[in-house]
Amino acid sequence: MSWILDRLTAPFRDMIDRTFDFSIDLTDAPFNRVADGVYVGARPQPAGLQALEEAGITHVISCLEETERGSVAFLRERFETVFIPVRDSIDSDIAASFPEAFAFASRAQASPSKAGLLVHCAVGVSRSATVATALVMQRQALTFLDAYRSVRAGRPKVLPNIGFASQLQRLEHSMHAETRGELSSLARYLREVCNVPVEIEVLQEMLERHDYDAPRAIRAIFGGDIPRVVQGVRL
Repeated sequence: MSWILDRLTAPFRDMIDRTFDFSIDLTDAPFNRVADGVYVGARPQPAGLQALEEAGITHVISCLEETERGSVAFLRERFETVFIPVRDSIDSDIAASFPEAFAFASRAQASPSKAGLLVHCAVGVSRSATVATALVMQRQALTFLDAYRSVRAGRPKVLPNIGFASQLQRLEHSMHAETRGELSSLARYLREVCNVPVEIEVLQEMLERHDYDAPRAIRAIFGGDIPRVVQGVRL
């Protein structure tokens, strides 16, 4: 284990035992366009329905947990809506919802009128961003990291948790088998976006050993713990 810890990137060596505030500034727009006809946003409010309609949104994918569905039940009165319940946790299986999301988005795209699709969760940062990234990957045949960057260009605060990022990497491998064996999107995402304090080559090696499961790989590197400096950890 010491050989791994010795390869922590220098700027982070002294950070591991500190407490950091990586809280997200949610004062920005309630929703943003992240691709042609695709928007990502926070939980809609009745007062915001007009803004959604003015933006051309006709379809909604709601990624709130089952117990929160009632808070946005009003959406069905104005929009074609599908509910995909998922908890924002590194252990949640969000990939199980991808086929339903893809099918719904395809129907929206094929509708006679020009459809706009809103993907929302509670704050428009992790769950909705993950589904939107998967949609962009599928529509544009992009890698996970390229699709994520495209979504982030529209909504800068998006940050799929590291468990969801692992599932997006597996989606990439299913779409682009040729990327296996290369420096992965996931390793680059963990290092460049989530600030995992270790050299990227170490991340890649441990991801390969742990079937691209980021939480397991990071815990293996750091002796069972995930450093507090790492962003995108929601239990």
